[in-house]
Amino acid sequence: MKLKNSIYWLCQIFGWALYITLLVGLIIIFGGNEALTTSTFIIQFIIYLSLITVSHLFRLYIRKNKWLDLSAKKIIPRALVGTLIMAVVAQTIVHLIIYHLINLHGIVPFSWSSFVGYIINVFSALLLWSAIYFAIKFIQKQRKTEIEKLELNAALQEAELAVLKNQINPHFLFNALNNIRSLILSEPEKARKMVTHISDLLRYSIQFNAAEKVSLKEEIEIVRDYLYLEEIQFNERLKYSLAIDPKSEAFEIPPMTIQLLVENGIKHGLSVQKAGGEIHIHTRMTDEHLIIQVLNTGQLKTTSKREGIGIKNLMERMKILFGEFAQFELKNQSQGMVEATLKIPLS
Repeated sequence: MKLKNSIYWLCQIFGWALYITLLVGLIIIFGGNEALTTSTFIIQFIIYLSLITVSHLFRLYIRKNKWLDLSAKKIIPRALVGTLIMAVVAQTIVHLIIYHLINLHGIVPFSWSSFVGYIINVFSALLLWSAIYFAIKFIQKQRKTEIEKLELNAALQEAELAVLKNQINPHFLFNALNNIRSLILSEPEKARKMVTHISDLLRYSIQFNAAEKVSLKEEIEIVRDYLYLEEIQFNERLKYSLAIDPKSEAFEIPPMTIQLLVENGIKHGLSVQKAGGEIHIHTRMTDEHLIIQVLNTGQLKTTSKREGIGIKNLMERMKILFGEFAQFELKNQSQGMVEATLKIPLS
């Protein structure tokens, strides 16, 4: 606020000083150097102070009556009338002061016959002042509106991300707990190992739930825990491999991205195969994208709908974070494998 007031007064002082300099220049042009008398400088100084005063009072009146909140159609007539009134007030003040100074300094007063002409002159100057003032305020208001809109969009996106993540985590936890429950009686040792690994998964979930992104390396660590849990449940009918490009490990992605792709492949692909199957995870970097591929045993059926809530939520998060530049494709790679490919833009 202090900075804005300082800028305002600097504009007032130097802006009206420039106007007075212009008037002095016109006096020299039309009256010659002889016209530059002491009385001339006194008169111009009086005009200078009066214009600063009336324009500032006009500004206070504008702010008090909240003209800046009005539409342009309502502001324009008010500004014209207000500027005219201020011009009459300013010129009246100037004349009264000059008449008062006649006896003190011998200043020759303006002719009252030219009073209207001087009002028109001051009116033009104040009208320019009003136009500049309202234009600046309009631009500031537009910028403030844009900033508030951006902040609102950011807040909405953060809220949407939070909702999406909160939908994903219970979904994953439900599946993991079901896996443990199925082994508690039949294979308690495996169940205990699963509890250890699921604790790591939950720690990861809690730690990074508030984060928009995590490093791919951190994500891969949690995927290994998840695959270990699934391997136990599948009684060694699950085989998996990871081929991670070292250059991709530092790249940041939304948490649970790869885990969801793997979970989707196991749930819709391997779980319906009596003999189990394979999961292969590959990452690589190109000039424009990080490419994540998850291949799983199985086949997509044209009549079935493969993508569950996890994949849909993942793509919603990708859209929020990367716009339309993130791409996802799910297709049959061969007769026995399904390929899920996620392309994330590098910038």
